[in-house]
Amino acid sequence: MREFVSYRRIAALALVGTLSACSGGGGSHAVPSTGGSGSQGAAPSSLTSVLYASPKLATATKLNAPMTVGTLVMHVVVNLQNGPGLAAYAAATSNPTDARYRQFLTASQIGAQFGARASDYTTVANYLVSYGLKVGGYPQRLALTVAGTPSQFQSALGTSFSYYKSAEGHTLIAPSGTIHFAKALPVTSIADAIMDPVVKHRQFVQGASGGPQNNSVGGNTPFQIATAFDYTSAYSAGYTGQGITIGIIGTGPIDATFGYHDFKAFHATYGFPGGGVAGGSATLTEESITPAAAANSEDWGFGDSPTSTPPPVTAECSTSSSPLTDASESPTATCNPEDYEAQIDTEQASLAYNAGITFYLAYSNVECGSPGTNTCAANPSTGLGYDYQGLALSDDEIQQAIADNNGGNTGPDILSLSYGGPEMLSGFYNQNAVGAYDPAGFGPSEFAALAAEGVAVFVSSGDDGAEGCAPYSLALETTPCVSYPAGDVSVTSVGAVFVPLNNAGQYTGPITAWGTQTATGGASGGGTSTVTPVPNWQVGANVPTGFRSQPDISLDGDPSSGVAVLANTDFAGTQVSAFGGTSVAAPESAAMWALVLQACAQTPACARAGGPKPYRLGNAAPYFYTVYNNATLYPTTFYDVTFGTNALVGCSLNGSCGPAPTPTPGAGYTAGVGYDLVTGIGVPFARHLIKAVVGV
Repeated sequence: MREFVSYRRIAALALVGTLSACSGGGGSHAVPSTGGSGSQGAAPSSLTSVLYASPKLATATKLNAPMTVGTLVMHVVVNLQNGPGLAAYAAATSNPTDARYRQFLTASQIGAQFGARASDYTTVANYLVSYGLKVGGYPQRLALTVAGTPSQFQSALGTSFSYYKSAEGHTLIAPSGTIHFAKALPVTSIADAIMDPVVKHRQFVQGASGGPQNNSVGGNTPFQIATAFDYTSAYSAGYTGQGITIGIIGTGPIDATFGYHDFKAFHATYGFPGGGVAGGSATLTEESITPAAAANSEDWGFGDSPTSTPPPVTAECSTSSSPLTDASESPTATCNPEDYEAQIDTEQASLAYNAGITFYLAYSNVECGSPGTNTCAANPSTGLGYDYQGLALSDDEIQQAIADNNGGNTGPDILSLSYGGPEMLSGFYNQNAVGAYDPAGFGPSEFAALAAEGVAVFVSSGDDGAEGCAPYSLALETTPCVSYPAGDVSVTSVGAVFVPLNNAGQYTGPITAWGTQTATGGASGGGTSTVTPVPNWQVGANVPTGFRSQPDISLDGDPSSGVAVLANTDFAGTQVSAFGGTSVAAPESAAMWALVLQACAQTPACARAGGPKPYRLGNAAPYFYTVYNNATLYPTTFYDVTFGTNALVGCSLNGSCGPAPTPTPGAGYTAGVGYDLVTGIGVPFARHLIKAVVGV
């Protein structure tokens, strides 16, 4: 099954040279000059009004229905000192010719040099809490998390909020009029001023149980995947992810309350030669999101953290606390089901079977009357108690991951994200008032901060082939469209392929692209951005110029060769299902990179980065393209996929197809020699990738 219902927040706007990482980075932890900080340039010092716009709102119809959602959550971006400077610093950490190469920062250093001034941060927070809103912040000071009732936001922002109906029939929540403050504030944008319930979604597809390419329990086992992509040779060399932390940006709940039984059952069920997962030391920890109170107030009702502890996971159910989204994103005290995405991500990440896995899960229930509780339930009479969890609050999870990297031995080394939405509909999340890419936008600044900390981010490229907008916009049904944040310049975009394997993990045929040739309900997302400029590291034969292209790499994800996923262990025994999608490939890639980082940590010539963790390499994508441009390393490290297409029938993605005959697929892309817009530069093999990047 395919998931479409969730929130993407649309912003309201005020306005390596050589491959080896071992050769660079230096041993010093001193941070070079950023090349200027202070004024952000175009950002005004203060504003009383905030403009907003959305491509979808322009054609939407305002409804007269009363507002029944009791809670709104927004992210207020206070003027950054040097937003473009943060983007430049992030890029420099991946450039071996730059003095800032692998000189990574902490969250507090990012806040001090690039984020909002502390005084501005507090000024805006104090204004918002004076209207009864809860406001939380982080040391990087990229945004404030704000939560409260529609009436509280109405008072603070000078306009009420209303329901709108998009041209495609989706319900939006947006300001009824122009947002304006009661006094001038140093605010650049408000992410979430327009809430669209379908523009951000999970990226997995349920496969068939069994089948000629799957084992008897449904889906390829971790042993098959590890064998097929040569994780096993890396294991034999001692690289299992030991000492590395993989962070998962949660879309829905895991069974943390019951002791992570899904994860433990997955480890107990499947093994590897010589001990395997069952004998490994991988750990899974859920981390609740806890922004610090950002205002000068000790009253919990006026400024305390807008997040709290989520309710316990439950058996499958469908009673959502919100009329606009599903139960795993808006749970009640008695209905908080697993969404399968979280189980896919945590289980596939444990291909690095000695790594630590941190699962980030944000939850907000500001109507409950007491912070830190998990007993909130929707009240149909008052409309209070509508909760947000996981995918709806993914930006808070990312902010927490950034904040955790603040010195010491905490914070993820790698992040895996298995969600996205159409870039063309992202609005001001990553674009400015004229629709051009904004490196200081809320989205790009988040991922730039992670890259500046040395964190490698892997993001699924999407499951809608070249027609990434088709499920969400009839007007863009046949328009090539890519996914964001997979297309950000500070992340690695991961596509999916079909991998024909026998039960021993041996190939029974060639690897091909996931698309119409296997007819399994989707295709690997890919294409070229119309917004984001091409980063300087994305070069090579057949790589489009001018704008960012994706995916960068690919791993298993076609549902016809999907993976076994264990879920609902606490409620229905051990349920095993086959799942595919680029959501499978992203955590597989994160696990592979964990093996690379462990090898770097054990190699003195490589473990020379500045910052608390000298083995970090930063954004992984530049290393992949350095391999691609090396005629010796590329054919030994990557499988070049040369067959398949990611074209799909656009109307089949949004349900608008008429009676037979079915229309022909749209203009997609075809896999071919070298880089292509279906599989990127190809499929990496773990042991060879370690050798190529680290040299051991």
